[in-house]
Amino acid sequence: MARLALIACLAAFTGGCEVEWGGATVELEDPSPPPEESAAAETAGEQAELPLPEGPLLWVVRSTDPGGDVVALPVARLEDGLPVDIAWPEAPTTNFRERFQAAFEAEGTELVLGSGGSRIGSLVLGGPTPAMDAGCPSAAAARALVLPGTRVPPVSFALGPNLTIPTVGSADGAAVDNRMRTFGPILAEQLLRQGGEDRPFLAQRADLVAFTWPGDERPAMAATYLINDTLAGPGPSGAAVSLFFLARFGPRGYEADWSEMRTYSGEAGSREIFTWLNSAPLPGGRLDFVVRWDGAVRRLAASVDSDDPNRGIAWTESARCPSLELLGIPTAAGAPDGAEAPAG
Repeated sequence: MARLALIACLAAFTGGCEVEWGGATVELEDPSPPPEESAAAETAGEQAELPLPEGPLLWVVRSTDPGGDVVALPVARLEDGLPVDIAWPEAPTTNFRERFQAAFEAEGTELVLGSGGSRIGSLVLGGPTPAMDAGCPSAAAARALVLPGTRVPPVSFALGPNLTIPTVGSADGAAVDNRMRTFGPILAEQLLRQGGEDRPFLAQRADLVAFTWPGDERPAMAATYLINDTLAGPGPSGAAVSLFFLARFGPRGYEADWSEMRTYSGEAGSREIFTWLNSAPLPGGRLDFVVRWDGAVRRLAASVDSDDPNRGIAWTESARCPSLELLGIPTAAGAPDGAEAPAG
């Protein structure tokens, strides 16, 4: 019987079999190695684990070539007209980066190019470049297509793909005039007093920028005032105050449309200053960007133009992948069009 059982096991050894007789045990198993998961199964598992963000995306565009060659870096995605986190993983795999580039940075992809709150043309991507930081999205070489005679500003913004903003405007900047220089200090004092500062007369203007606001007869202005701090310095040695405001010209002169006031100590790098950078068009309005100076890192922050009297910052860029640093964008106070050197 034991011999018959052994023969039966040899005939069907692939399933494994165990036979006992005379105090001995014989066990036969399938010698072939276990099946390996296919590369397709691994890819499918990664896709389920790391889904791509949903577009459209928001891009920072840096131009150093008057001929139209630029570099664009995705920094956020748009959700209901607001920028939100791009959901870029801290340790992206090669496969995730390749899928992201195929979805958003493929050669020939066309984006909306915006500056000053208007569309100034289109941006055609030329394909991704090597990653500037292994943990951050890759930039893309691109070509700016604008109307003849239109200059691409040093810093602009792109949106898309698959986003439609048909109206095309101009990127030409406005100039700071005496009316702005007159109303600026008055607005600064009013806003500082409203914020509880009892020494508004100590505020020094650190930045003043003029820019065109579509539909307004006169240009808008954005200004930054500081107490016991400077943009170029290492930071305050004691209590300091920063004030940023964006103001539009109306029947009663310039009135604040958006303001941010901060009080900080300067200890352990504590600092929070805002300077205006540029704005991008949205399907329902515009998105104004400021540079947030918080210690050693400069990050983008943005606010959506609205009728809300308490308009404030709607999005701030992660400190992990600061686009201004990655793109090498200089930070002279008020680098965009219409900037005026800080007052002495």
